[in-house]
Amino acid sequence: MLILMLFLLSISSMIFSMTLLLTKKTIIIEWMIISLTNLNFEMMILMDWMSMMFLSIVMFISSMVMMYSKEYMFMEIKKKYFSMILMLFVISMILMIICPNMMSIILGWDGLGLVSYCLIIYYQSSTSFNSGMITLLTNRIGDIMLLMMIFLSMNFKSWNIKFYDFNSLMFLIFLLIMIMTKSAQIPFSMWLPAAMAAPTPVSSLVHSSTLVTAGIYILIRFNYLFTKMNWIILMIGLLTMLTSSINALFEFDLKKIIAFSTLSQLGLMMHMLAYNLPNYVFFHLISHAMFKSLLFLCSGIMIHFMLNYQDIRFMGSLIYECPMVIMFFNFANLSLCGFPFLAGFYSKDMIYEMSLNFSINPIIMILMYISISLTMMYTLRLMYFLTFNYSSFSPMSLKKDNFIMNFSILTLFFMSIIFGNLMNWLMFSSLSISILNFKLKFLIYLMMFFSLSFLFTKKNMWNLNFSSINFILTNFFLLQKNSLMIKMYLNNLSLKMFYFNETLWNEYYSKFLSKIIFKKNNFFLMKIFNNYFISIFILISFNLLIILMS
Repeated sequence: MLILMLFLLSISSMIFSMTLLLTKKTIIIEWMIISLTNLNFEMMILMDWMSMMFLSIVMFISSMVMMYSKEYMFMEIKKKYFSMILMLFVISMILMIICPNMMSIILGWDGLGLVSYCLIIYYQSSTSFNSGMITLLTNRIGDIMLLMMIFLSMNFKSWNIKFYDFNSLMFLIFLLIMIMTKSAQIPFSMWLPAAMAAPTPVSSLVHSSTLVTAGIYILIRFNYLFTKMNWIILMIGLLTMLTSSINALFEFDLKKIIAFSTLSQLGLMMHMLAYNLPNYVFFHLISHAMFKSLLFLCSGIMIHFMLNYQDIRFMGSLIYECPMVIMFFNFANLSLCGFPFLAGFYSKDMIYEMSLNFSINPIIMILMYISISLTMMYTLRLMYFLTFNYSSFSPMSLKKDNFIMNFSILTLFFMSIIFGNLMNWLMFSSLSISILNFKLKFLIYLMMFFSLSFLFTKKNMWNLNFSSINFILTNFFLLQKNSLMIKMYLNNLSLKMFYFNETLWNEYYSKFLSKIIFKKNNFFLMKIFNNYFISIFILISFNLLIILMS
């Protein structure tokens, strides 16, 4: 019933979004809760084509993930708890999307952080607890920035940030750090691959298509504020894109490779926002959500088949065992690469084309094209391992096709095929067409061809076991070590404080020092009040004071 309700709400939101887009209208609903002096406490709902469309995507993917998890989590004890937490996630997302008010944003933002923590620690192992703690502490940085922004915006007499031009540099820095933590940009990137300890449906919904895109969505909505900080956004996005793409080449965990590809796409969106292309970035955001959720759901079925092994070196020859799932998986991968006429092609190709219309620094342009080739390399490496590689063992006797799981991935596959073309026709049919030089246009495909030929000529590139750099790259350029180091220092500090307070001299004085001070003070006061001369003096002084005041 819940799945059907979400699906119907998704369709109605999409129809409403198309109506608002074609009529070019925006609906604003505002409630005044209380007005104190010149500060208005008000609740606002902003409904335009962008918010309604993103809401529709969130609800559609949520309904498919809930349907998929009905079978995926069938043997779990806490099935109802899992569904309730997922529903809380959807509610938090709705609060954040449709309300440009600071108070509703913090409710949705904190809700997303708390729900993601609850979902990551679902299996309650030491790995999931550590991953959950890294996620929670990283996201708390963004929450603190949001609280500081609320206090800063009180100077502007309103919390409706959509209708005020905040020129405060401190406000913008806080907003940028908040967005970077939620969308896992460098140096806050480590929590996203760590969050893969959660169940696969959670990874599909929370850590690929909606939660991590919440920061990018906020940046799209308030892109006009960051005109003076575009170069910072550009460098952050480029660094995230490059490091995550390189790291995906050296990773063997299936879910972590897909997580790094998500991180790479988030870096691409952040990078392109520096060129003031919010509509194009939003187009890539919603088309990416479709095929990335499909990738995660297909990987979940394959992990089920392989007795919960996630190492791609053990997998292989899946084309003979589950042809439909591996076909969907490969199509989603090709869509990620920008293969012509799939969903990713329309958004990714257009976004690169539009960026080339700007005067870009040659070094940044070269790095951008390198990241395109790296995307092709890690995607094709993954496809090779799963489809053509020799399987290390064959536990396929446990394979069981299920209609519910297959229906959810089939629906997402269908949307991954048609969604890009549909949105391109709806959103950009009236815009001017970008016409590029043939050499510039061909350069993208040349880089793709180069990455393909490089992989097939260098056979050792499939395994990439270079011992000198493998350790650094598998720890995400030592970001993992640095993230865990903070936790280690905090643990050591708390241990020292505990030892100091409970076993050393501080234990005696913390318990009895206040008692000694009060006893001495009490003795001193008793001596004063027992002295008749001082008592008579205080009484006369008090009477004189009353007379003078009257």
